[in-house]
Amino acid sequence: MEIGKKNMKVTTTIVFEELLKSDELQKRIVVAQGGSRSGKTFNILIYWIYKLLQEDNKTLSIVRKTLPSLKNSVYKDLIEVLEMFNMYDPTKLHKQEGYYQLGTNTINWFSVDEPQKLRGSKREYLYCNEANELSKEDWNQLIFRTTDKVILDLNPSELSCWVYDLEKREDCFYFKTTWRDNPFVDKNIVKELESLKEKDENLYRIYALGEKGIPTTLVFNKFSTIEQVPPTARLLGRGMDWGYNDPTTLVEVYIDGDELYLNELLYARGLTMPDIIHKLDTFGIEKTDNIWCDSATPQNIEELRRSKYNAKPVNKKSVLHGIDLMRRHKLFITKHSENILYEFGSYKWKVDKNGVLLDMPDDKHNHSIDAIRYILESELNKRSGKITIV
Repeated sequence: MEIGKKNMKVTTTIVFEELLKSDELQKRIVVAQGGSRSGKTFNILIYWIYKLLQEDNKTLSIVRKTLPSLKNSVYKDLIEVLEMFNMYDPTKLHKQEGYYQLGTNTINWFSVDEPQKLRGSKREYLYCNEANELSKEDWNQLIFRTTDKVILDLNPSELSCWVYDLEKREDCFYFKTTWRDNPFVDKNIVKELESLKEKDENLYRIYALGEKGIPTTLVFNKFSTIEQVPPTARLLGRGMDWGYNDPTTLVEVYIDGDELYLNELLYARGLTMPDIIHKLDTFGIEKTDNIWCDSATPQNIEELRRSKYNAKPVNKKSVLHGIDLMRRHKLFITKHSENILYEFGSYKWKVDKNGVLLDMPDDKHNHSIDAIRYILESELNKRSGKITIV
């Protein structure tokens, strides 16, 4: 493409072409929905730089929910795109203040957790990266202060989101892309994305196909049963969730590549600590093996330690984080693990009064599931079994 007095060739994808089409149609708002690695962010930034290099005295704001997320993603891509256009000048970068001076134009960036900037001065152009992370109120504050074009991108990971409603607006241009629209995507990334088809149909729809997830009340909609844990799998850890009126549970998790094998050891109500220790003694557990326990009852952990078991308190993360770790793997449950199988068939998302699924599961049928979460949250960060999609 020809920009100013310089002739240069910049390779783009269909994302850039769709954005030019939105200009031809004079659409003010553009929503770029897509799967992972579809090239959305990079090509949107190419579009903005291309546009600004043909204009003067304009301000573009790039926004994301948190500043660390912004700096680790879209900010790095911005610098790379500027370099690609031979327009990066470190003396024009005001990193501390959060802006870059591109000729007479200004590109600034901030997060919505900076209220003074969210409700600050107006701008001509706005780019909301991972817009589904923002709240409707965040959007209102941003759009009220933007006089011209707005681009939002997202992976459609939420079951319901205010961004989806923008499609109904007459001034909105809505398009979808996937990794198949990005000729530069790494083949190993493609392999990971396509492997989701065998792990979780909803994640496959979202990240590989760029489609909105199908609402289903079950949290885990894809798992298999197996006679026994295969010999190739290695023990990842054991997890314990305390109970008395509720069941006390002890679960083993084994890992083999991207496959997790779940095996029930204990699921019983009315157990005292001496009962639990007696049960552990009968299982023949190596006392040096980790047992990740609910940290809410430290006195129980101490009793296990006094019986020479390597009980450890879990550093709890969000329930959704643990669910996500499970759903990124192929899940196999041993056939004799009747209570795990029951929980996986009964663990459901909350539903509001209008029948809309919420992004939080019901706090029931989850005693073994919580024990599994404790293992994954504690062990996967230390091992190669972790899979991350961005």
